[in-house]
Amino acid sequence: MRNIYKILLTATLAFAFIFNAANAEKTNWEDKTYNFKKAQKVIVYGFVNRDEKEFNDDVMLEVLKEEYWKQAKNFKNYTLIEGVGTPEVGKPVEGADLYIVSDLLDWHDDQYTRPGYTSWETRRNTRKVRLPDGSSYDEEYTTSVPVHHPPYTVYTSTVRMRFSVFDAKTGKRVLARDDNRDRDDKKAQKGMFGRIVHSFFEDFNDKLSKE
Repeated sequence: MRNIYKILLTATLAFAFIFNAANAEKTNWEDKTYNFKKAQKVIVYGFVNRDEKEFNDDVMLEVLKEEYWKQAKNFKNYTLIEGVGTPEVGKPVEGADLYIVSDLLDWHDDQYTRPGYTSWETRRNTRKVRLPDGSSYDEEYTTSVPVHHPPYTVYTSTVRMRFSVFDAKTGKRVLARDDNRDRDDKKAQKGMFGRIVHSFFEDFNDKLSKE
């Protein structure tokens, strides 16, 4: 029974470390009175980097722009019009039903120390068992041994984006999302950015579905 308890404790710790490896906080808001299904033409503006203090890599910025537009153009429930410049938020815009403004709010690298811990591992061994007639045979048996895992440094990546959708005729905001993601990984923001943008435009596309 004691060995079973040790094994369960080790498994619990292992799963805790796995599920703490990534975290996503997604906040959504929408105007419940707005009929999104009537929208056909959507002006999408390029995202604005609001975290120039930490993110000032011109090459990576161009890579992210390509990924942003690839995801925005990947869905078919709306006709996409590429916006020029940055609109005056909250003001009407001609030529579309909706317009989308996106902001990169946070692009952050950090680290923390994960404390050491002890796990129990099973070891297989053999031993000689001698019989009364003088013969012997090899018997296999198992033991549980403590294994110490020392503290170590974990690098983290953070990306946060905000998407706002406005009715083009009135300038009223009708949909918004704030997506903040953390991951225990070094320099992982590029992939995280792609998943954040894909998630938004996929959900936005579904909202405009006429079916």
